[in-house]
Amino acid sequence: MKFIGLILLSAFILINQKLTAQIRSGENVLINKEVAHDLYVAGGTVTINAPIRGDLIIAGGTVIVNDTVTQDILIGGGNITLNGYVADDVRCAGGTVQLSGVVSGDYVVSGGEINILSGGIIAGNMFSIGGKVILDGAVKGSVKNASGAFDLNGTVAQGLDSKGGKIKINGIIGGTTVMAAETIEIGASAKFKDTVRYWNQAGSLDFGNSLNASTASYDPSLEIEGTDWYYLGFASLVMVLWYLGAALIMLIIIQYLFRLTFMNAVNTIKNNSIKSLGAGFLFLFGVPVAIVIGFLTLIGIPLGLLTFFIYLTILLHATVITALLIANWINNTYYKSSWQNIKIVGAAFAIFIFLKLASFTPFIGPLIMLLLACMGFGGLLLNIKWKSNKALAVT
Repeated sequence: MKFIGLILLSAFILINQKLTAQIRSGENVLINKEVAHDLYVAGGTVTINAPIRGDLIIAGGTVIVNDTVTQDILIGGGNITLNGYVADDVRCAGGTVQLSGVVSGDYVVSGGEINILSGGIIAGNMFSIGGKVILDGAVKGSVKNASGAFDLNGTVAQGLDSKGGKIKINGIIGGTTVMAAETIEIGASAKFKDTVRYWNQAGSLDFGNSLNASTASYDPSLEIEGTDWYYLGFASLVMVLWYLGAALIMLIIIQYLFRLTFMNAVNTIKNNSIKSLGAGFLFLFGVPVAIVIGFLTLIGIPLGLLTFFIYLTILLHATVITALLIANWINNTYYKSSWQNIKIVGAAFAIFIFLKLASFTPFIGPLIMLLLACMGFGGLLLNIKWKSNKALAVT
């Protein structure tokens, strides 16, 4: 019992820290005052003109970050511009992504067109997947890239691994280089400080004066078959955008159809959290047992199959449901239920992205997600009126 209490207390502390975050949504969101904690934003156009002293999570059409972010950045958008200083990692996916600022950690990016301008600096490693990637800035770690076209005019300190349709090198690479593309072009300003392995359709290449004391070797084992290079980048981007889009649609549908139910569930969770948690655990772990028992009897097989598919559907939407409950809880607790549906959905979308990221944290992330989901499911179940319907007399 003490162990369970310790887990709940730890989860509450971690959740409470994140609930101090500021959530903003709207067609045009402008942040021009310093935010002392995490910031979650969903909007059409989002502009950050002030320091963020925590994580920054944004879902928007056009996103511009002009100031400092002291922790991680996660962005999903159409057009993304990063001009400020980021003290940790950046993960983003968009149509066009441009970096002219400084990233102290890793830079993970997927997009149709990706640009690291000449003033852009990545202190960690860069991982890029896209249609066209242009690196004019500096990467102090290594670069791993898969794209339709890759142009390197800047510097990479600790090695390059790039695969795609066309590669053009006109910059400086420290560490080993591995390249595989339909065409590879070595520019006059290219410098390779370590060994180079490559494959292209033309066969052996003339590296000119770019090798210095290093060596370059043609490696047939690196051959890219068919058009795999093209679909790798495009499919990854489409998958991310499709997943986020599908989640947003489900958030909108569920919120508009079950707004009152979610409001009542939030009140139940606030007033009786332990009972809600228990009901949620009973649902998550009791229903599978009931399904197995149903499969053991011939008569119960159809009911067991139906229950299984309903249960699976609910589990697949667990993060969506939990995000909506948290957004409704924030609305109920701090804003006296004054938010409209669109604002609740916007907040829930930002929370959804955060929960997905948190679930990747070893042990503690999945544990918190489990506790939140159990409490949420329990609150919803306790608001279902389990009354048997009496037969109506026909007159």
